[in-house]
Amino acid sequence: MDTVVGQETVGVWLHQQVGQAFRRWCKQEAGVRRGDDPEAIHQMRVAMRRLRALMGGFRQVLDLPRATRKVGMISRILGQARDQDVMIARLDQDYLPSLPAAEQAVLRNFTRGLRRQRQEMQRELTALLASATYQRVKEAWAKWLDHPRWHCLGDWPLAVLLPHVLVLAWGELALHPGWQVTTPEADPELLHDLRKAIKRTRYQWELAQRTQDMGLATPLGALREAQEILGNLQDGFVLAAQLGNTCPALHQRLLQDRAQIWATWQHLRFQLHCGATHQQVYGCLGTALAQLDLTPAALPENEIAHPAPVPPG
Repeated sequence: MDTVVGQETVGVWLHQQVGQAFRRWCKQEAGVRRGDDPEAIHQMRVAMRRLRALMGGFRQVLDLPRATRKVGMISRILGQARDQDVMIARLDQDYLPSLPAAEQAVLRNFTRGLRRQRQEMQRELTALLASATYQRVKEAWAKWLDHPRWHCLGDWPLAVLLPHVLVLAWGELALHPGWQVTTPEADPELLHDLRKAIKRTRYQWELAQRTQDMGLATPLGALREAQEILGNLQDGFVLAAQLGNTCPALHQRLLQDRAQIWATWQHLRFQLHCGATHQQVYGCLGTALAQLDLTPAALPENEIAHPAPVPPG
């Protein structure tokens, strides 16, 4: 059965989104290889996060080659390099100038070690980009873009499926046990896992929000802020563990920063996890669905679609 006239289908929209993320990924390769542009690593990682958000949120729609799954492995290695870049910049710009002279010497020695680690990571990155595995992953995504495939839900109107995907993402996030952590030291790993869950939901929502305004701008902004705040909290724990007791003044600064970050997180935690926000999210998505024709006659019945290539948007 044909899809509703005048409505973009999920499959066509996914093809456009995958194409945009893939081209953004490829555009950053030269800068990542050179190793002189931290922003290139960040942008390539963002592109791969978007691909992973599409893979996760639309796993019942996309029919992808098996090799595309390894984009997660590449993204994790990029993430390690990005984390090192951020840590070095933060130490140099935020902490070093305010420390006593004796501790500045200790911290400079520590950052020299981090830079050596970053150089080693750059060699690993360069080898990865030259590897057969990396080329297979790229070719798998390029092949899918040339000949896109999706399951029957790909022929549904995007406006029908999108609210359901966002509801599932929000519901999964709402049930994460990390919301119940009451102090930053109680379970840093669970808080870090909550941050990753927030990030997954944020990326899915951003992809949808760029296409269709569902009234979720306020909770989406809170998700972005929560991801950043929990990231800062995790960075502080990592730095404190690596430095130990070698810099007492810096250790005290890290404790003060942790307390401020936690106070901000408590506000965001309440904002995101309160009944009013859940009511707003489900209400907005329910309203979007209520405006649509969801009768069986309006929806396609194909078992699987093998559409012709669609020009990248």
